[in-house]
Amino acid sequence: MRKFVKLLTILIVPIILSACDSYFPSSTSTSMETISLVDSNSEVTTSTTSVENTSLSESSTISESTTSSYFSETISESTSLFPSEPINEITNLDFFNLNDFHGSVAYNSDNDEPGISRLARYFSVKKANNPQGTIITSSGDMWQGSADSNITKGRLVTDAMNLIGFDAMALGNHEFDWGTDYIRTNRDMADFPFLGANIIERASGEVADFADSYTMIERQGVRIGIIGTIGASLESSIMPSMVADYDFQDITTHVISAANELENLGAHVTILLNHYADVPAEILSYVDVVFNAHSHSLQSTTSNGVPLLQARSNGKSVATARLSYNRSSDIVTVLDYGVDDYIIYDDYQEDVTMASLYQTYYDEEIATIKDEVIGTATSNFGFPNIGNLAVQAMLNFGETYGAIAAFHNSGGVRSSIAAGMVTYGDVYKALPFDNDLIVLELTGYELKEWLGNGGYVAGIDSSNRIEATGQLIVNSATYKIITINYVSENINYYPHDVFSEFNTYAYVRDLVAEMWRNAGTLNPSDYQ
Repeated sequence: MRKFVKLLTILIVPIILSACDSYFPSSTSTSMETISLVDSNSEVTTSTTSVENTSLSESSTISESTTSSYFSETISESTSLFPSEPINEITNLDFFNLNDFHGSVAYNSDNDEPGISRLARYFSVKKANNPQGTIITSSGDMWQGSADSNITKGRLVTDAMNLIGFDAMALGNHEFDWGTDYIRTNRDMADFPFLGANIIERASGEVADFADSYTMIERQGVRIGIIGTIGASLESSIMPSMVADYDFQDITTHVISAANELENLGAHVTILLNHYADVPAEILSYVDVVFNAHSHSLQSTTSNGVPLLQARSNGKSVATARLSYNRSSDIVTVLDYGVDDYIIYDDYQEDVTMASLYQTYYDEEIATIKDEVIGTATSNFGFPNIGNLAVQAMLNFGETYGAIAAFHNSGGVRSSIAAGMVTYGDVYKALPFDNDLIVLELTGYELKEWLGNGGYVAGIDSSNRIEATGQLIVNSATYKIITINYVSENINYYPHDVFSEFNTYAYVRDLVAEMWRNAGTLNPSDYQ
């Protein structure tokens, strides 16, 4: 019933009350008009100048938290750490959420990426505006995507999130790219919980041991429940061997169950971190804000009075929401929501503490690999150019094993490469996935099925002729091709003789880098 009252308030309050100034003047936001409430945090005042000089090491938010998958009795004991009720009559809460960061720790003006050190300063500034009421979260896909993060298998990003003070993170599909052992390693490092209420272990029927259904934190006595989920369909976007033991179930019952448990534990506010682009309508009466992810799009809207937000990718933008909790009425009001878009243009300086952390990782583990100059590009290599270059490098390599064609999925190309000097790090960012190259056999009939699935192909022309021989594909004949194991493991879409598979243990980015080293200069027009 309380959630229903909250929803009515969100819809009606803007109509009957006077407007207040937007809390996020620089953001792409939609302000919910409401009466100007007394800010319970107003005793903390910081000028713009002093905020800009605030380092992460100097700012902190005092809170207690508790986490559980299903064991409410443990949570009940932990909640005794919280005040028995909110300290203030009105508490304003500021939420900031980062999605699909993909290891973009380095400053990259060409791609509008501010990098982790400037993002750290952004969060520090925002936290200083409301130090007792700020919550920072992620809706997943934080690690995979750059040499910096991949070389450290996510440790750099996790350490950076600890330093910023993240409160929770939902697991995304790319957190599974290196296997669940690396999820556990990063979880053990993290000062915040990994959430995945609908990631169910097939053997036990329970939430995976590396995730929790929800967590609860506290700000000035206001208990905030945070639920995490991943899109059920995203199981198919992960290499099957990495998730064979887990089932990504529909989120509806899991969100409702977690929200009810949190309410029983005294949660005053509940938010959802959802690694997918949308949510079922049925769950909206159980949560106050939804932070989406995965589609790398800009979302800033409401449904049934609940803000639905997503902030592009690679740290370019941050989703924001400001809620107000009224102790007497037990009502949550949405004051403001939106996206702080393209943060790189807001001229945040680097946070010195974060810059030092990054430099330590860079000097000790990253630089010698990432900074190798492998050649030059005559002009910009777009996604199609890189995809075609990749399959050509694969075919050149695969021919030594008898392969007549190479296949790579289109989603495996993640970034362009600018004209001029090219480093191994540039190739790494464009082709970040650690997929082994597999040589396998298939019939001509199966080969035609592969061609019908799209993606990047080398060695076969548009008329289904094998370029090396000029012959048409024969349905009954047997052929060898080379592909990545992400493709070969999706046997339903890419049928072949699984017993013929030979793992070369080579990575496509290494073949592309070697091709560049040997050529010196490459022209994207050669890879149209």
